[in-house]
Parts: sequence; C-alpha cells; structure tokens
Amino acid sequence: MKKIFYTLIIAAAVGLASCNEFLTEENISGVTSENFYVDAAGYEKLVNSCYSSLRDIYKTDPKLFAWGTDTETRGEIESVSGTVGDRVVRATQLNEYKTLSSDNSGVNEIFSALYAGIQRCNTAINRANGIPGLAEATKNKRVAEVRFIRAYFYYLLVENFGGIPIVEDEINTPVTHFVPNSEQEVYDFIVQDLNASAGTVDATTTEFGRITQGAVKHLLSLIHLTRGYKTFAAGDDFAKSAQYAEEVIAGGTYSLLPSFADVFKSTNQKNSEIIFSIQFDPTSLENKVVGHGQNLFFGWRIFREPGFYDGEYAVYSRRTSDFMPTQFLYTLYNTAKDTRYDGTFLSQFYAVRDDKLGANDIKKGDLRFYFPYPDRPFTAQDSVALKAANPNVEIVRFERWKQDFQGIGGALKFPMINKFFDPLASFPNNNEVGYSSTRDVFLFRFAETYLLAAEAYFKLGQLDKAAEKINVVRKRAAAAGQSLDITAAEVTIDFILDERARELAGEYKRWLDLKRTRKLGRAFEHNILTKLANPGGVIDKYYLRPIPQTVIDRDTEGYPQNPSY
Repeated sequence: MKKIFYTLIIAAAVGLASCNEFLTEENISGVTSENFYVDAAGYEKLVNSCYSSLRDIYKTDPKLFAWGTDTETRGEIESVSGTVGDRVVRATQLNEYKTLSSDNSGVNEIFSALYAGIQRCNTAINRANGIPGLAEATKNKRVAEVRFIRAYFYYLLVENFGGIPIVEDEINTPVTHFVPNSEQEVYDFIVQDLNASAGTVDATTTEFGRITQGAVKHLLSLIHLTRGYKTFAAGDDFAKSAQYAEEVIAGGTYSLLPSFADVFKSTNQKNSEIIFSIQFDPTSLENKVVGHGQNLFFGWRIFREPGFYDGEYAVYSRRTSDFMPTQFLYTLYNTAKDTRYDGTFLSQFYAVRDDKLGANDIKKGDLRFYFPYPDRPFTAQDSVALKAANPNVEIVRFERWKQDFQGIGGALKFPMINKFFDPLASFPNNNEVGYSSTRDVFLFRFAETYLLAAEAYFKLGQLDKAAEKINVVRKRAAAAGQSLDITAAEVTIDFILDERARELAGEYKRWLDLKRTRKLGRAFEHNILTKLANPGGVIDKYYLRPIPQTVIDRDTEGYPQNPSY
C-alpha cells in the first residue's frame, strides 16, 4: 500500500480544545516533525493532534455507523456544489449493501482517516522518551491517553474491516506492503493498549475533555463485550465487560441527569453523564467555522415549505435527511410513559416568518406541521379540532413517515431527531465538510455504561442483574407517575437492542451494535430500502466492509480483499 499509512505529522495539525480551552490551536507553518516535536511544548501539541484526529471520523457524516441499520436509512441526499453525484452512490451502497463495492468513497474515507489518526498516535507514543524537559509523570499520562485513542481507532477498523494491519511504528518513509493481522490479534492489541492506559490516566480531571479512567474502563467494557461474541472470545470476556462497567458505575464520578432532555441541551455539554466526548469548541477549530453536522443530518428540508426559508438557522436550521429515521424506530417508544420520545424527536413545527400558503396568509408562529404520536389514537375529530385552531397546519400521519421515492410512497416528512440541535451553528457551506456545529459529539455516556453492563449480564445468564441495570436507565426515562420497569423474564438481546435504540438514537453506534450482536438481519426486516434490495435477507458478507480499492491497488505484493467483494 504505497504511502497509504505514511503520514507526516506537522505542528499545523489542528489541536483540540475543551470547554476550558486546555488544548488550543496554534497555526505554525514551515515546521516539520523533526524540528518541532523536540520539547515539552511541542509534544503537548502532538498529543493535541491525536485528540483532534477523532474529529476527522465524525466531522462529516459518519456513514458507516448509521446507514443500513434498523433505525436509520438514507433519505433525500442533498446536492453539493450543484450535484449529488457520488453522494447518492455511496449512500445507496452502504444502506442497501447489495452493490457495496471496494471503491465506495465512504469506506475509503474512514479507512484512511483511522490510519492517519493511528499514525499520529504512533508518533506520540514513540517519541515520548526522547523529549527533553517532559516530566516523567506527564509523559506517562499523555502516552496513556494516546494509547486509548489508538485502541479506539483499531476497534473501529477491526469491526468494519475484520483483520487489518497492526501498525505501531512511526513511519517516515513510504511502505509499499502490509500484511493484515487476524481479528484476534487486533483485539489482543486493543486490550493491551487499554490495559496499559487504565492505570495511568487520571481518575478525574479539571480539564474537561481529557481521557480519564472512566473512559478507559467504559471502552474496555465495550471491547470485552464485543470480543465475547467472537469465535476467538476469551472465556471471561463477558465477566470482564460487566466488571469494568460496574467499576465505572461504582466510581462515583458520573451520574445520570434527572431529565433525559437535559443531557442534550446545547448549553449543558459539560455534564455529569458525559464520560468522553469529542470536543468541537469553536476557539480550536480551523477558520473557527469547520465543525460537524450532527445537528442537521436527521431532519428534512423544511426550508422549502411556506412559512420557512433557506438560510434560517436559529430555530430549525437547514436540515437534511442524510440519516433518515426508519418508521421502526418510532414504534419502539411508549410515548405516554417514555420521555425519550419527546426528548429525541421534534413533532411540531411553527412558521418562522409571515408567508402565503396558496391564498391563505401564514403568520410567524403559526403551527405548520404536526406529527401525531404513532402509538396513540388521533381521530378524525382530533384532526378537525387541530385544523380549526390552526388553519395552516398539515397533519402528517405515521403511515406517511417514509421516503417518497423508489415507489415507497410517503411525504418525506417525519419527526426530526432534534436532540443534537445547535442554535449557534451557522448556515452550512455548500461543500461536504462545511458543517458548522461546534457542539461536542458524545462518544461515551453514563447511560450506555449501564446498558453495556446489562448486555454483559444477559450473556452471562444473569437476567436479574441485566434487568436491574436496564431499569436504572428506564427509571430516568419514565414520565412522572409512570413506570417503565421490566422483569428479568423480559430481557432478551432484542429488548436490549431496542433499549439502546431508544436511549442512543442518532449517536453513531447502531451499525456497530448490530454487528456486535450478529443482528444485522433486523435492518433487512425494518429498513424498507435495505429489505427491497435484498429479498433473500442478510448474508455473512455484509458483516464486513470491503477493503478500499486504493489500498489493494497500491500494495506491491498483493493485499487480500474481504470475502465475496
């Protein structure tokens, strides 16, 4: 793979800032890794660049984590610079699987970005001992932080691509051939990195955004849980998964907020539930505008409707349906009891300006779109009453919450996932990386720690403990006067996946969840487009992505493609 893993890290790499600005960008030109990473200050910036490499995975649309699942499908792909081109091809391939090819741009992007991030981490790890003036305790702590980041990158690689090369060295000359390691070897390496990290990173930090022991143990729980499903699983993987999750829970550092909705308030990104998040503080961003688009991807183009306009961003913004919720996702909620439905979805839309709807006048503030709860009656009388009070309202019933293309029918209007909304994000530029949300992307939340423990206990056959952990999350979700408690008899892997969908909708985890549990078949049942393209259902091939064609083409001695691609 000629130069495919070769990355020269320079000081101009974007740094990472937290809410406390403990890591800030400093744009320095005319330097190389040889003349910059030679003292403690330069080394800190190298570590910062390792943190910032996480942004490269999530700053556009993290395609491989969302499309082709039971809860997210592709919607109406918006053109960039006047064309949709490759954007529709890659979305179709990743969502519908059947035509997924090794030249898919989304596959290539993430493979390249992950190895670029790994190379930054390798540089930081390998140079640590040669930095004059770097205190021993600081050095050990920073190396431990970087090992965590590298382990996470390898987790994303091995789950998407299977066996891939383990690269530990800082590479400063072209390498034209790599041999993939087995999945088992990659998992052993991940565990090795995390074990080395766990005892050295801080237990707590005043510098919000730094990696802590809670983050390492959460990831260890996820890694052991994931490996536990593999043919090469260690006999104690599920037990260790439960153990690490329990240590995070018992540590006293984190707590669930009383309200689910409060977790996602744009003014509350630094809260007791966040174990680790990818920082997008505007003071550290290149040109101060290039953020991410999580606030936009789960909506529809309301700006085309009377009473709204293109360019408005303070109330609804310029949403797109890149990651359209499937109808199945909405059915998972008991809306009378579970506050997460209203905490996740926006079901009522009000005009943001005076306008015309045919001959009728629209006034700013008029109710324009209403989506009744999918699990509650909404009668003809209810419809008449709502329209009498709101003459310009369009009522969109559940059966129309789906694509309006490829013969499926529907309105291409649906309750938007709104929990990521960023009222400070400006209008996105007309390019694929021009997104401007500077909200943090929550990577690990305390609620998920409970769900990891529940899944581990389920796999251990301890259903009472699994139910206990799930009920902690459901208690927080329950509306006043309601109970969402379940019994041990109700715990199944499908229930756990349903609960993860309710709690983590849109948080870029779903494909990895279905992959881990060998439940991709749920996508072929509940994702309309996936089902139509694959009447025979899921096949083993789809549990791995193809190795990018660029990797194969650049390898001088032959790099193997994944089976059946």
